[in-house]
Amino acid sequence: MAKALWRRSPAAVCLGAILLGLAMPLAGQDTRARFSRHLGAVYAARTLSVIEAGVQDGLPRGLLIDKAMEGVAKGMSPEVVLAAVDTFAAELRDAASVVGPGAAPIALEKAADALRRGVGRELLMRLGRDRADFALLVVSLEELLDAGVERDLAEDLLRYAVAEEFDSDAVLRLPASVKLLIRECGDGQPDSCWSQASMRECARVMPTRPCPTRTLAEAARSAAARLLLARSPPPRSLRTPATPG
Repeated sequence: MAKALWRRSPAAVCLGAILLGLAMPLAGQDTRARFSRHLGAVYAARTLSVIEAGVQDGLPRGLLIDKAMEGVAKGMSPEVVLAAVDTFAAELRDAASVVGPGAAPIALEKAADALRRGVGRELLMRLGRDRADFALLVVSLEELLDAGVERDLAEDLLRYAVAEEFDSDAVLRLPASVKLLIRECGDGQPDSCWSQASMRECARVMPTRPCPTRTLAEAARSAAARLLLARSPPPRSLRTPATPG
């Protein structure tokens, strides 16, 4: 339960990683004092114990401290902060098994985010092995999922982009391309609209690379259908009957 208490946007995560890289992790005494002030002595000690155990396993101290202080800033109770840090440490350990213990903190955190959303481990291992811009690729994948693209189709788009050696900018444009296709063809246009629009979008944003035209169209059409379903009222037979006056 605790792991769903708060989540940051991809942009906030990337910005946080930059700021974290510019600032030294809190010194031990300062960390203990801040935790004690906000969590009380008992929960401060237990939270620090979880953090130190994670550090011994190769996890970035800064990420774990940041998670704890984020909970404090949001006014979470000490026991919830402790549970969230413990859960986050477990997620980072799992992420390290995918991208490697020596991965940059932002890559480790984005791998944890992706695993939490059910992204395939094989795909993440391939991205982490082959691409230095791993974190940005996961951001693009998350935005595709948030746009309503089914996970299998979103993963297929990323696999194609990596196989064809799309650069970071081209990969990051994929979610915007899906949204553009939805706006253009998602109001009952025929099948030809999806294929023609995807071809035009590919030529516009990826002119020097083969483009996943069919997969892009399928992803956008699928997302549009899910969006329409979410907005449609339930069938009359499923509606709650009105209470007699």
